[in-house]
This record gives sequence, structure tokens and C-alpha cells, in this order.
Amino acid sequence: MNSTTKKIAAAVCSVFLAIPAWSKDLGALQTLKNAAASYGISEEAKSSAPKPVLAGFVESSPDIAPPLPARFTIRERFFSLTDAFDLKSGDQKLGTLTEKFFSLTKSFRYTDSSGRCAAKARARFFSWGTRIDVADCQGHKIGSIKENVLKSLLKVYTVYSILDAHGREIAKSRKTEWISTDVVLRRENGGLIAKLHRPWLNLLADKWTVSVQDPSALDSRLIVMIAAYKTSVDNDRRRENLNRASRK
Repeated sequence: MNSTTKKIAAAVCSVFLAIPAWSKDLGALQTLKNAAASYGISEEAKSSAPKPVLAGFVESSPDIAPPLPARFTIRERFFSLTDAFDLKSGDQKLGTLTEKFFSLTKSFRYTDSSGRCAAKARARFFSWGTRIDVADCQGHKIGSIKENVLKSLLKVYTVYSILDAHGREIAKSRKTEWISTDVVLRRENGGLIAKLHRPWLNLLADKWTVSVQDPSALDSRLIVMIAAYKTSVDNDRRRENLNRASRK
């Protein structure tokens, strides 16, 4: 038997062995095992066979994030059908964040300076608190952003948890809003990763200044999505308040 046929037989065996025991035809399983053994394929061959992947999921690693400098700005566009932002370093354009026009939940697309898609983000429809999933444009998951609003006797504040592609928390932040808005992302050990600052007074549109201290700690596509979603949610809130006032 040639190597290609052997690999195919091993793959078939691995798929069948992955089926829950209660749903197997034990007689058919034994027949398959005997046939595999006759070709020198043991049950251990399933470890070297390709693993079946569920539809809609991509197992390989995401694309590399577009390079960004240690300090840059995220500027909201004043004239736009949806919320949109330009990433800049001085006069150099680094990329664009654009909200999807038709979507059940708030969704953004991030393109680099050449117009190539770098990432997509979408808020979950059913979630305890706000949760935004970020993936590259091939569907490889990059990570998630969880926003939890906490209340105390004196104030209301927001905590952001940044999760990796496997759901592990890799960074955390407390968003403070006192005149300006500041989001400081830190590692679990307290090490500083990045700061996002939005001044209280913005002429016509928001402007965020982003300073990255530890670029290896966090994918930059997660960082820029925080600013886009925060401004977009604030815009929605302002429009709702204006609509209520106009109806009175």
C-alpha cells in the first residue's frame, strides 16, 4: 500500500474513532480496525492523521498585524454614513476603521494603509455584558474584548478584559472618565502595555492618542478596536438622547 492510501485510511479511522461511543456501530468499528491493522495502521495512527475541522472554524494562526508605530492617533471622520476612523502618525496614514452599514450587531472592518483587510470585529448578539470578537479577514480568531460596567457608591466605571484566541485573559484595563477618557491596558503582573487617551473637548469628531509601551504583549488590532467601539457606542447614546429630547 502506498503512503497516500495509508494516510487516507488513517484519516478515515481517526474520524470514525472521534464519534461518541454511544453512537458507534461496534461491529463496523471492529471491521474498520481489522482492515486498518492489515495495512499496518494502528489506532495510534489517528494522532498523525489530519484532524477534522468543524465548518465555520479555522484552526490555523491569524495573519500578522499591520506594523504600527509606538505612538499614533485614531481620528473619527466627521462626514461618513457610518462611524469611520483614520489611523495616522503625523501626516502618514496607517489604516482605516469603518463600521459595517448592514449588520445585526455593531461590526467594524480594519484596513491597512494599502487598503488590504487586516481585521474584522463584531459584537456578540447574546452576551453577558458587551463582548467583541476580533478576527483576521480569513476568519482566524485574534481575540476578544469584554466590557463590564461596574458601579460603586461614588461612581460608575468600566473594566475591559482582553482575551486571546483561546479565551484566556491576557490584559485588563480600568477605563476612567473624568473630563477626558483614558484606557490603560496592563498585563496580569501590572506591566504597562498601552494607553489610549481621548480629550474631553473634541472639535466635531473624536481623536484618540495611542501610546504602546509593550507591542509584543498584545495584538495591535485589539487595541485599535477599543477606541472605535467606545466612540461608536457614545455616538449611539448621544443620538438616542437627542431623539428623546425632540419627542418631548
